[in-house]
Amino acid sequence: MNKIKTLIVDDEVLAREKVVIFLQEEEDFEIVGECTNGMEALQAIHESYPDLLFLDIQMPGMDGMELLRNIDVQKIPCIILVTAYDNYAIKAFEYHALDYLLKPFDRERFQMTVKRVKEQMSLYSQGDHNTQLLTYLKESLPNKNYLEKVVVKDGGKIFFVKTKDIEWVESAGNYLKLHVGKTIHMVRETMNAFEQKLNPQEFVRVHRSSLVNIEAINNLESWGNTEFIITLNSGHKIQSGRSYHSSIRQKLQI
Repeated sequence: MNKIKTLIVDDEVLAREKVVIFLQEEEDFEIVGECTNGMEALQAIHESYPDLLFLDIQMPGMDGMELLRNIDVQKIPCIILVTAYDNYAIKAFEYHALDYLLKPFDRERFQMTVKRVKEQMSLYSQGDHNTQLLTYLKESLPNKNYLEKVVVKDGGKIFFVKTKDIEWVESAGNYLKLHVGKTIHMVRETMNAFEQKLNPQEFVRVHRSSLVNIEAINNLESWGNTEFIITLNSGHKIQSGRSYHSSIRQKLQI
């Protein structure tokens, strides 16, 4: 196994030093940087593409949660939460991060985390952790006004398409195809931007180029270990992407 590139993000010097000292005892890890806030970490992640992030949540400026919301799903590392408090975050990350360390932690507890990191990285793709974590982050944001209808201009006509009537969304170059019954509406927008406008409890991203209305799903069939064949109520079938496997399972509670 290649060395696990690790980034340490914490505004406390002593906290960072403790992680560094313990990691230096582990030959499978390579420390690629130390950061004191989210902005520094965002830049470091962009430059070094770490495999693992030891992250403090409460930091001045851009904190840990905001940092994670600003990282692209393809770049976000596996996460180890390191914090002295914030029980809500700890409870959440028990299910959505690889592990967490509650300050002050000792060498034995740290070694347990290291062991788990090695095991998980050898068993699962990083994308599984990424999408599961991002799903949680999106749904933990404060309530906002999600898009309820899409205005579509087609020739001289203007259509008002209710989002609840959209069966699925498909990328088509610089456009999106909105599948509504037997009708396809075209809108000029990126998939990521459109997804952010939709209620995450109503739609699930199943592929980099496909977004599905949860109510439109009839059944799923496993395809290999990390993919699904999704059959919609209309009978149309969509193959999911590997990196979306965990988020689909979580969203559909399967």
